[in-house]
Amino acid sequence: MIRGYVEQPSPRAGDRLTLRVATDAPAFRVEFYRCGAELVPYGVSQWLPGRNAPPRLPFQDWGEPGDGRAGWPGYPLPAPRRTGVYVAVLVEGDGDGRESSTPDRTTADGREAKALFVVRPARPSAAVLYKIPLLTYHAYNLVDGQEYDPATGRGHWCLYNMPRPEELPPGAPAAVGLHRPGGGTGGTPYDIGNFDPFDPTPRQTFAHWDGRFIGWMERQGYGADYCTDVDLHRYGPELLAPYRLLVSVGHDEYWSDAMRAAVEGHVAGGGAAAFFGGNTCWWRVVFHDEVTFSRTGFWHELGRPENGLTGVSFRNGGERDRDEHPVPVGYRVQNAGHWVYEGTGVRDGELFGEREYLVGYECDGAEFDRQAYRRDGHAVPTGRDGTPEEFVILGVGDARASGWGLGNGAATMGIHTRGGTVFTAATTDWARALTTCPVVRQITRNVLDRLG
Repeated sequence: MIRGYVEQPSPRAGDRLTLRVATDAPAFRVEFYRCGAELVPYGVSQWLPGRNAPPRLPFQDWGEPGDGRAGWPGYPLPAPRRTGVYVAVLVEGDGDGRESSTPDRTTADGREAKALFVVRPARPSAAVLYKIPLLTYHAYNLVDGQEYDPATGRGHWCLYNMPRPEELPPGAPAAVGLHRPGGGTGGTPYDIGNFDPFDPTPRQTFAHWDGRFIGWMERQGYGADYCTDVDLHRYGPELLAPYRLLVSVGHDEYWSDAMRAAVEGHVAGGGAAAFFGGNTCWWRVVFHDEVTFSRTGFWHELGRPENGLTGVSFRNGGERDRDEHPVPVGYRVQNAGHWVYEGTGVRDGELFGEREYLVGYECDGAEFDRQAYRRDGHAVPTGRDGTPEEFVILGVGDARASGWGLGNGAATMGIHTRGGTVFTAATTDWARALTTCPVVRQITRNVLDRLG
């Protein structure tokens, strides 16, 4: 058994990183792979001495000793020199220079023996900044899948199965941390049983949404620099200043005050953001220190609906059945003359993405008058939910209501401009349809070309 994590989730190109690893093997080595159009080998370490260490609790820094337990051993290594998303593949050895494990080197995904990290550029090298939703990955991270047992103090929790306050260890916050295995790969997501009939890769992992989009983007020749949402939280306006466009994909659910302020300021100053995902900015998070965070509520309950950032919200969107083959839902086109639709050939009233089950598994929407939409086939935001008055609905996809007892259960792809421009695809599964739906591909190109 071998698990590990990178202590710095996003080192700069050419800097040093510290890999924390625990294994019962006498030795291991590290193989680095860059995740793009394919997994590209990017260096391998020498054989390193293996040391075992017990798991810690979710809120703790697993690299630091505490509670009578040793910290996980640290191995300093040079970071790759090219910006991108990387996976460290951990290969166990027998101590005599031979491999004793065979990790799957064909995919970034895995429940153990892998660690995800991002390399930020030494200096900005593109007009587009792609943000990896590390907070969302860790919000669902259960490491080895063993839930916390208050009676023994063993196992793990995440933000979805948090123990009751009286069940927490004394002094423990209701929080999770970044310094532990998992969080994109190398661990087990809490909802691993929430099976996607179109993709065996678990949701809440890098490979499921972000890996697909990045692979397509790089095959199409789009250059980008990379960061995590933790970088956005820490460095905010300074991080965004050199870039024209911030890209977020898939399931970017957890946002801090600093993250929102940075992106809203970027857009107000003429920059752009493109959200090729859904359930975006649903939970507000706060940091207890540099690496530990908890959630404090839904943004709309706190008086700042996420619509102000993205134009849409999960509470007015929906989701499709999780355990059964979903009902196919695509977008019905409106405002077909908008530049977002250039080159697609679609007309108002037509559907796209239905065969690809585009709308789901979670989607966002803007409130609109259902009766008026049924009457004339054109949805116009009411603005009562916080959607900006400038927001233009480009497509409507009826879905099952979100289950939160709110909204009209429709995804609304759209765009708005306030200084700069914000586009939202409003569905988590946009990345999956990139390879099969020509309209989705062309819209994505139009947005990247125009805004980036």
